[in-house]
This record gives sequence, C-alpha cells and structure tokens, in this order.
Amino acid sequence: MTLHEVEWDACVLEPRYDRELESFVRREVGTVPSSVPYFTASPWIVRSMASLSYFGAPLVYIDYPLADLVGLVVSQDNSCRYCYGIQRTVMRVHGMPEAQIRQIEQNFLEAEIDPRTKLALDFARRISRASPLVSALDAVALREAGWSNPAIKELAFQAALNVYMNRLMTAPAIPIASVERAAEHWALGWLAPLLRLVMRRRWRRSGVAPLEPEQRTGPWSYLVCALDGLPAAGALRTALDEMWESTLLSRRAKALIFAVIARGLDCSLGEREARGLLDETGPSTDEVDPILTHLGSTLLDPVEAAIVPFARGSIRARPVQLQQRTRALLERLPPELVVETVGVCALANGLCRLGVVAQLE
Repeated sequence: MTLHEVEWDACVLEPRYDRELESFVRREVGTVPSSVPYFTASPWIVRSMASLSYFGAPLVYIDYPLADLVGLVVSQDNSCRYCYGIQRTVMRVHGMPEAQIRQIEQNFLEAEIDPRTKLALDFARRISRASPLVSALDAVALREAGWSNPAIKELAFQAALNVYMNRLMTAPAIPIASVERAAEHWALGWLAPLLRLVMRRRWRRSGVAPLEPEQRTGPWSYLVCALDGLPAAGALRTALDEMWESTLLSRRAKALIFAVIARGLDCSLGEREARGLLDETGPSTDEVDPILTHLGSTLLDPVEAAIVPFARGSIRARPVQLQQRTRALLERLPPELVVETVGVCALANGLCRLGVVAQLE
C-alpha cells in the first residue's frame, strides 16, 4: 500500500487565523504552512513547530538534505500523509529524481543511496517505531561508520521531531489535498532550482551553543541537558517551558499524558520524570499505577478521564483510528482543549522516543 492509499479522515478542527503567530512562523521558517491555523488555540504548539524546526534550531553536525530524508522516512513509517507530502515536495526541490523517491518509499535499504545515509535512516526509523525503544547499542554501527555522539544526538532529535510533527498533523487529520497536489505538480521540476536557492539561503550553520544555567532545570531537563551543545537544546527547553506554563490543560493532566505514553513505550526515564511531576500535583505514587494500568480512575476529573485513554491510543494507532478518537474527544471537550491535548500527546510521543540521547555520554 502506498501512502496515497492510506485512509485519511476529514479534518476535525476549524482553522483560526492569528496574525501574530503567523508572523512569528514566517520569520522563523520563511512561509506559513497550511497547518498553522488549526493549532492557534494553543500558541505554544505553533511556536514550537517553527522553533524546533531546523530553521529555528539550525543544524550543526548533519546535512540539511539528510534531515529532510529523515523526515521522509519517519513520515512514511507513521503513515502521516500531510508530512510525507511536504517532505516529498522538499526532496524534489533538492533535485532528487522521482524514481529515487519511489525507491526510498518502497525500501530505502535497497535504494541507490550511500551506506552511511542508509545507516542514519535505519536509526531514525528505529526511533520512530520504538519497538523496542532505541538504546545506545543501536548507535554502535553509526559510531563505527564515523558518526560522533553529538551527530547521533542531532540525528535522533530530527527523528523525534518528525514523530512529534506526524502525530500533530495526523490526530486532527490536517487537510492534505494542497500538499499532495504540490508534491505532484508538473511545474515543480522547473521551479526546483529557484526554490532550492531560496531554501539554501535560509539554511544556517550554528556553532556549539552551551546551555545557560537556567536552561538546565525544569521539566524533562534530562533530555535538554543531553542535547547540550546543539541549538535544539535551547529550542526544546523553550518549547517545554511554554507547554508546561500553558493554562488550557492543568499541569497534572499534562504529566498524566506523559506518564501514560512513557508507560506505553516502556520508557523508564520518561515515566520517572512524569511521576516526579505528579508528586508535585498528585495523585500519589500508589494512585498513579492503577491509572497507568487501567487508563481510568475515580480520582480523575472529567478532562483527565477523557484524555488519559486518548493519550494511550496516540502511541501506535493507524491514522484513521487516531482521527476518529480525536473526533470522539471533541464531543467531550472544548476545541481548544482538544488542540492542546493533541499537542501534548504529540510532544510526549516524540520525547519518549528520544531517551537514547541521554545514554550517549
């Protein structure tokens, strides 16, 4: 089955336009993706889409075309038609022939790309699948091929970022018609050289950027500190802080989402972090286990009772299943809470797959 055959529901959200947020995204990325208006109810999500991208957090160790290949492979692995359509367009802008894109789509391990790139793409796909979670042992082959630990961390972050974006676009079924038309448009081949020039002018290289002392603390600091030296570290710290400070969902609700997803992925570091946050907000340790096991409890308020099973279902659901669950959630919660729930679940799915970076010290 090709990605064009993957079932994709009608969008469950209504777009809301926000000039200030759109201006921020345009400054960071150079354009405003069609997905932006669907997430403006929770501003941190929109800002993170731009600031965590390689435009907002420039690459240091890996090439930009490789980062886009990672996006292509991870989006295909997650069956995200929206992100895959965008990445397919980007690869054509890079000058990759249609035949080679199809080779990668069918089996990148047999495609005509160099062995070092294949290793990187295989590592990225393993992070996406998280079956089991990637560990330091999975990075041995990369190190033997000449990859440094900082480069492996940057590669892992790009894979986890795409998991985040895939869940973000898939759960509410962000409309795909325009991005898929662009990927197949006959004029793209003629415009590619100009678009490639514009894109490369926005690519920036960044030197090593150590975290400031105040950036080393806060929720999920073990991941932020593990990325120290990469621009992604500071960008992730900001995104996490803004997510945590958002008042749409309570901190307890957000910690429960992370705990549920960490448990579902067998991410011990992530579950320990979420439990630590729940120690501050409740429920108690003895009360958390039944919630994580049964995905429900009389201790949960109505919002938490709705989002806890949704979070568990966001880990491995097929697109249309996840979209139907989002539609059902919208029947129980206001749209702005659904948007934030989707964002927190998407971020948790990405970060709970990123624990390998804390093992590469």
